[in-house]
Amino acid sequence: MSSAEPVLAATGLSKAFSQGGQRLVVLRSVDLEVARGEWVGVVGRSGAGKSTLLHILAGLTDPDDGSVEVMGQALTGAGPAVRARIRNARMGFVYQLHHLLPEFSALENVAVPLLLGGTRFAQAAARARDLLAEVGLAERFEHRPHQLSGGERQRVAVARALATAPAIVLADEPTGNLDRESAEGVVAVMSDLIRATGTSFVVVTHDTDLAGRGDKTLALLDGVLTPVDKSA
Repeated sequence: MSSAEPVLAATGLSKAFSQGGQRLVVLRSVDLEVARGEWVGVVGRSGAGKSTLLHILAGLTDPDDGSVEVMGQALTGAGPAVRARIRNARMGFVYQLHHLLPEFSALENVAVPLLLGGTRFAQAAARARDLLAEVGLAERFEHRPHQLSGGERQRVAVARALATAPAIVLADEPTGNLDRESAEGVVAVMSDLIRATGTSFVVVTHDTDLAGRGDKTLALLDGVLTPVDKSA
């Protein structure tokens, strides 16, 4: 870890839910730091709390205890408008389901975050074209989601996540709906973009192979986040 300020810092995150009259603890004093350009893989079984952790890191869910900072800005405890500004300016998101707008082309889908931020269409479209070319979709600008394969749709989603040049991208099971060959293509794209842009990635997954591709791999078990020794 560099001595520079981390892109994302989470301290003492705890979270519990009531389920069937019982208290279910999903996070127990979780600490996490992510450096610039670092890929952190978080692995855990279904129901381990991986998505809850990601939602807290994104400021979409409040922890019961603990705090999250993005580029030194407090996310936890901030009001909705401040959280939205931090997410829009500093963060990108990739989900298991691509969530592309079906009536829009690949180019338009990638441009949407920029347009919502006030960027003029010509500039947003130029940025979208560059990103789609970088993820290997230079011939797919005008294709709508239903005209793309599953792997291609997920590459569009990765390009969209990077449209605003975020400091960090949070990815929730980004290859969960893909066959192995398509998944490998998406992972290769993500790896190349990390090196090219210096963007940090946090990828949560049940796939130990995907989690192990990162610079740092952590396991979430019984609410505790612990390092995985990849040399073992």
